[in-house]
Formats: sequence, C-alpha cells, structure tokens
Amino acid sequence: MTIKPLNASQKKLLRHLALALSVADLEDKVLKPSFQKEGKVYKDGDFRKHYFRKMPEVAQAERAFIKAMEAALRDLKSSFEVQVERK
Repeated sequence: MTIKPLNASQKKLLRHLALALSVADLEDKVLKPSFQKEGKVYKDGDFRKHYFRKMPEVAQAERAFIKAMEAALRDLKSSFEVQVERK
C-alpha cells in the first residue's frame, strides 16, 4: 500500500501545530529565563496568548493537539489496565 502525500489542508494544520509548539518552546527556553535573569516576573503563557491573538489558527491547532494527546493518553492508560487485568 502506497502512502499518499499530504494535501494542502493537512500541511497547513501541521505548520500551525509546529508554530504552536515552537512558540511554547521559545517561551519556555528563551523568554522566561531572560526575564528571570533580569529579575522580572514572567507569567507563563503571556507570549503564547499574545502570539495566538494574531494567529488564532495556531491557537486552534494547539487546543486540538492537547485534546488529542489527552485522548491518546486515556486510551493508552485503559489498554495498559486491560493488559494488567489479564495477567
């Protein structure tokens, strides 16, 4: 079975998800430490909120990703519980 290339909407979603993850990483690894180094208080999520106001599609992709991850973790948890019960 051959795998078809991603269509334009799938590529767009992946790009938005990559932006959301990159913004969160930038905030965590660059902005927060630099604020703390200067002795300023940095509230987690401030930069993401600002960025997502300009690009709501990215915020939407992040929310969808978080929901999908939570569902995947619930599925994994239940499958592990079933395996433990069988033993």
